[in-house]
Amino acid sequence: MHARRLFYGLMLIVMLLSTASGRDAEAADTGTVMKGNAGQGQALFNGKGICHYCHGVDGVLDKKPSLKPDTAAAIAKLSATAPDLRNRAALTLKDNKARFRAIREGHPGSGMLPDTTLSDQDITDLLAYLASLRQSQTTPGKNPY
Repeated sequence: MHARRLFYGLMLIVMLLSTASGRDAEAADTGTVMKGNAGQGQALFNGKGICHYCHGVDGVLDKKPSLKPDTAAAIAKLSATAPDLRNRAALTLKDNKARFRAIREGHPGSGMLPDTTLSDQDITDLLAYLASLRQSQTTPGKNPY
């Protein structure tokens, strides 16, 4: 039971990010434009949002954290692999409204499930951070570190 709850809890958060472009994101519920903070987004990506579990630390796919066996097993059960967030050509969501919705509501056909633990501002900060990742795009599959 614990592993199942962990799996579903992880999946709620794992779906966090698909991509981002631009510095502002439209809050899905309010229609208001909020300013994103890329520094805060990076902390969320590599921390509370646990995006780095699937997308790699700072969006580098081959730089994933060491995980406990049950967490690694839960992530391994995902049906799809995470896209390279630094590779614009690999990204399917093309605007922040769609990206915001994917983080909040999940992204069908991928391993990203809905995440209701992040505030609208948290998601906006994540989108700003992801935009900065794409601006510093590296060769896909090459670790820039």
